[in-house]
Amino acid sequence: MTNTSRLFTLSSNNAFIEFMLQGTPQLTEKLLDSKKDVDVNLKEVCTEFINACSALLSSPITVFLASLENKKEPVPMETYRDVVSDASQRISNKLPGIKKSMRLYLCNEETEAILFRPIRKQVMAQYQALRNEIEKLEEEDQFIVNCPSTEQLTLTLSYDG
Repeated sequence: MTNTSRLFTLSSNNAFIEFMLQGTPQLTEKLLDSKKDVDVNLKEVCTEFINACSALLSSPITVFLASLENKKEPVPMETYRDVVSDASQRISNKLPGIKKSMRLYLCNEETEAILFRPIRKQVMAQYQALRNEIEKLEEEDQFIVNCPSTEQLTLTLSYDG
């Protein structure tokens, strides 16, 4: 306060009135929608979890399909068989751990099933893309590759809690 001499004058040049009119701190109110923030964060984390689990279960197929984009020559049947075998083993080895973690942290069978549904859908989509490539092989080679059918995969990926 540099204008102490004008503090109590009764004129329009009063420092106190000037301070009250112009110098008061401004209070701004900002409302946060914490529920919306939690929902957005929860959705992001769930999406990351779904994508990570899907990648964990189907990465041999994803890598193989990506490598097919650059190949000009036919891929040997044995390579398809190895990819199917690796992917099946991965599901057998990793799926129980995913289900166990979901049971441990979510503790709600309905929520677990809802969260598992997109994981199953993504893995099945990868298998379908692989099956489409396998169908280009000779019928005998398709039999040797032994890619699981949609029904078999559905049973394997069922969420039994």
